[in-house]
This record gives sequence, C-alpha cells and structure tokens, in this order.
Amino acid sequence: MVRKHIYRHRIRKFWADSVRFHGKPCSVLALGVRVCDTALRKLNLSAPEPERLVCVSEYVGCCTDAVQICLHCTAGKKHLLYYKTGRLIFTIYDLHSENSVRICVRPEVVESLRQLQPEEVLTMPEEALFYFEEAHPLTERTRKRVCRACDAPAEGVPYRDSGVQDSPDQFRKFDLSENDACRVTRRRK
Repeated sequence: MVRKHIYRHRIRKFWADSVRFHGKPCSVLALGVRVCDTALRKLNLSAPEPERLVCVSEYVGCCTDAVQICLHCTAGKKHLLYYKTGRLIFTIYDLHSENSVRICVRPEVVESLRQLQPEEVLTMPEEALFYFEEAHPLTERTRKRVCRACDAPAEGVPYRDSGVQDSPDQFRKFDLSENDACRVTRRRK
C-alpha cells in the first residue's frame, strides 16, 4: 500500500510540473506523465537523474513535454530522440545500468485518448494503458552522440554563430500580415 501511495504522489508531482511547462492540461500530456512513471518503475529508479536516461519517442506531441520535464530528456542534449512513426511508443534507455523499456500504448486507448479526461488517464491501471515490447539496443553511433559534451560542435557544422543574425530578410517571407494572422488555415486532405 505504501508503494502505491509513493507512485501516486510521484504521478501528481509529475502532472503539476508538466502542466506548468506545457501551459494547459490535456489527455495526451497525462499519457506522457504515465509513460514517465511507468518507465521509472520498470527501470527500478526512484527519480530520474540528468543525463542518465534517453527516450526515443515515435510520436511528436504533448506527451513529449512530460518526457522532457519528468525524465530530464531534452532534444538539445540529444536525450530525447524522435523516430517519427506516428505511433504512441516510447523506448527509454538507462545509460548507467544499460537497461531499457519499450512502452506501447494500447490501440483501444489511442482510439479514445482525445475523448478521455486527463484525470482518467492519470488513474487508469497500467495494464489498461500499455503493453511492453523488447527494446532494440542503442546503436554505437547514437550512444556517441548522446554522450557528447554540450559545448562540442557537431561534425560538419562550423563553430560560429548561425546566419540568422546576418540575414534576417530570409525569414521575412514567414511573417504574416494582420489579416493573414487572424485567418484560420485548414490542411488539405
């Protein structure tokens, strides 16, 4: 009973931190919080340590905001990597113990996720939300990139400031007039 209370407390803390970072509550963000809590439990970690975990997300959306806040996995440090399949699958690697977990959201949850309230997602049993698969190991190339120091320039990129300050005119084409900014754009089918 004590362990369940600890997990519920961690979920509540993760939720509050994620909503503050994301800007508003939503069910996909709540799912990200549950992914983080489940990953820590499966990897036998009580709390995430900076630069210890790497997350490969196959989905780009609100849930990755929770991953950044709760697991300390950020894209800038290459600890949050995207493999864009559009599926709600997350593989989390522990660089210290070399353990990993691949968390897959059940198809029936994916279908109904937008209709669920965040509180429902936060309180659902883990087995109703997820199933697990064997994680593919990190490649050596990926491991080297993840472990590279922050101040080391990337290969092939000159070590200097980007050209944005030098030629802002190239970005003017993206500026919207006041009329265009108010217009709602629709995607083509």
